[in-house]
Amino acid sequence: MRNMFIIARREYLERIRSKAFIVMTILLPVLMLGATILPTFLMLRGSGETKHIVVVASNTATGELLRNQLNKASEQRAKEVTANTGMNRRNQEKVNYAVDVITDTSQSRRATLTEKVKQKQLAGVIFATDEALAARKISFVTRDISSFSTMDDVKSAVTQTVRNSFLLSKGLNQSDIETTFKPVDLESENATGSGNTLTVFFTAFGMVMIMYVTVLMYGINVMRAIIEEKTSRVMEVMLASARPMEMMAGKIIGVGAVGLTQVGIWAGTAALYASYSALASGSSLKTIISIKLLVFFGVFFLLGYILYSTLCAAIGAMVNSDQEAQQLQFIVMAPLIVAIVMMGSIIQSPNGPTAVWGSLFPFTAPLIMFLRICIETPPTWQIGLSMGLMALTAYVLVFLCARIYRVGVLMYGKRPNLPEIVKWIKYA
Repeated sequence: MRNMFIIARREYLERIRSKAFIVMTILLPVLMLGATILPTFLMLRGSGETKHIVVVASNTATGELLRNQLNKASEQRAKEVTANTGMNRRNQEKVNYAVDVITDTSQSRRATLTEKVKQKQLAGVIFATDEALAARKISFVTRDISSFSTMDDVKSAVTQTVRNSFLLSKGLNQSDIETTFKPVDLESENATGSGNTLTVFFTAFGMVMIMYVTVLMYGINVMRAIIEEKTSRVMEVMLASARPMEMMAGKIIGVGAVGLTQVGIWAGTAALYASYSALASGSSLKTIISIKLLVFFGVFFLLGYILYSTLCAAIGAMVNSDQEAQQLQFIVMAPLIVAIVMMGSIIQSPNGPTAVWGSLFPFTAPLIMFLRICIETPPTWQIGLSMGLMALTAYVLVFLCARIYRVGVLMYGKRPNLPEIVKWIKYA
């Protein structure tokens, strides 16, 4: 037991002090924050500008109506920018409009205004003549066709203007029209009380992907560590003072502790960012992620890591180089890849047969059962059965792989076939 912890400590300290660990631990949160904050910062940096737009209409009433709709669109966008602090920030830079209305619809006037747009004297010109309104085809001349916010605002304003003009012609007053088209705010909430369904979805997806990457990455790290020591003949020296079982367990525990440390740092960074977003939006952090999810994340991460790192340790003991290991590691990691592919259907039907059986199969359960818990908590007996099957499978794998490891770490040359591996298990 003492040797096992000495090996685990050595594996942990060696990796946690490496430049690769430091870079990955710092780089990923920086990239994630940069991907969410930097685009928003750059977007909002140019927001608040005033764009000069000319509306060409057949009559003043239509032009004024379009001017009012543009101003309303600008005000609505300003509210969205203030309310949304994390997701859903696409096309939400604030834009103010200075709108002039003219009723000269001649071709010469159109050419003059178009030239002003080319010379950057105007941000755009909307040609909303009676003929264009009747044909439901409005022309918007602008240089800045890549500004999604402006294009959305103009399209929304023109659409509402066409509707209002039609309803006014039918005898409705402006007040009734505004009441009819007043938007309804739909706030979707999970029936279990876990918060906004969109937030729950992205939280679940993010945590599942983190689990997938870390289990995959650190399982392969165990395999490569064994291959490295095997090819350098360090194993022969270590076996003089430690049993093979202690060496395998020490490597799995040490590398796993590195994974938990890294995930803990990432989780802390994510919690700080989520806290900031929650405070800015007036919600609580509990609605974004709960203690229950954190506990289940740790449990399924550990069970999944033990399963796959044990298999990877056996592969590392069998092969003699990274090239040989790469040919086998895909077979070992295939269930994780299948689980990722199944995520879409499971999110749509978290209690369907595919989701239930996938969450009970030990090699896909770490991801699928955790995803089900995030989306819609399954019955307690299914969670318990899944964890029990994973623990039993891990115990059997540790027993078998330890036997493979005991013989394989001292075997060099040709990679063994299946009959030879069976002989190793019996011999050990």
